Amino acid sequence: MELDIKAYVDKETAAGKNEEEALKSAIEKAIEAAVHLHRGMSPQPLAETIAAALHKELAALGKEDEATLAFAFDTLVATVQRPKEKEIERLVVEIDRLQRHLSTEEEELQRSLRELFAGIEHAAAKLAPAEQTKWMEALENTELEHVEGLGILNETVEAALVAALEEAEEIEPAVRDVMRQITHKALGEGLLSAARIRAILTTILMKASELAEATPTKAKAIIHGTVYGVNDALIATVKQLKEQLQFAPEEIKSGHVANWEELVRMLSRSDELYKEIIDDVASKNSPFVREILEEAAAILGDQFAELKRISQETVAVAKEKLASLAKEAAQRGAELKEQLTAEAKKLGTKAWKKALEVAEAYKSRK
Repeated sequence: MELDIKAYVDKETAAGKNEEEALKSAIEKAIEAAVHLHRGMSPQPLAETIAAALHKELAALGKEDEATLAFAFDTLVATVQRPKEKEIERLVVEIDRLQRHLSTEEEELQRSLRELFAGIEHAAAKLAPAEQTKWMEALENTELEHVEGLGILNETVEAALVAALEEAEEIEPAVRDVMRQITHKALGEGLLSAARIRAILTTILMKASELAEATPTKAKAIIHGTVYGVNDALIATVKQLKEQLQFAPEEIKSGHVANWEELVRMLSRSDELYKEIIDDVASKNSPFVREILEEAAAILGDQFAELKRISQETVAVAKEKLASLAKEAAQRGAELKEQLTAEAKKLGTKAWKKALEVAEAYKSRK
């Protein structure tokens, strides 16, 4: 490879630049041209080739001093890295755009889901009564599975509670059953995480508390039924996760969990997490509702123990999976770690030698 630094120097000098400025400008232009010409070459062979050309041409110019070499090396690094830096800047801007787009798409998804369900319902209305009943039951089950995605969890909980109050002979068991169903469906829509569980459970408990406040004579039945129903749903969800981790194919297993460490931490204290959520909701309500919520949490007793038991069993399965993933990662990362360690040692040795040189130079000046 020829950099033609001398030719660039001559042009810069003819343009009126002094010797130092002409040399720096020549090095920059020569390296930029070389990098552009060989842009398909990987960094190491590119740097090796350009460095060899620098040695030859700077030596011919009598300019192979440390300062000139450092300038040339900095120029090479900056020239090669500049496209990546620009790409990173572009991606940061793109991330911001995508976040705004994501919000729009989520709204569109909810609208689209509502329209899909409305279309199915209109089609069902044209069927014979027997078929219509079957279709509507299937549609209602499908809608429940997408209640969180529809963005109507709050409204669904309210409607279910009102229906239970108006139609059920025994309110508490009816509320417990419907809250178990809604909570389990909502939790099953996405990946399990403490933040997502907290958001869903808080929404459900707050809505139940609002309705209890509005109907004090039935408040205890509403809150107890909701608290126990949510607990039933948590137990069912964790059991389902355990089965998925144990028996699902490998590629499906990985899809249920975004962060294994977080999953293990969350499951290790699932009962405490639920109790914290109940306490948090209680603190945001009137003394009347707060007392009923705290009473419901205290009565859970053995059911909290069941949630803790199944969670601990699932933790064991998750830790086994985590250990397997860690082993695979360790095997993949061993070679990289060895390489990085070698690089660190090399840089450390260079830094030590440089420090000694500076110290010796300082001594010689005294």
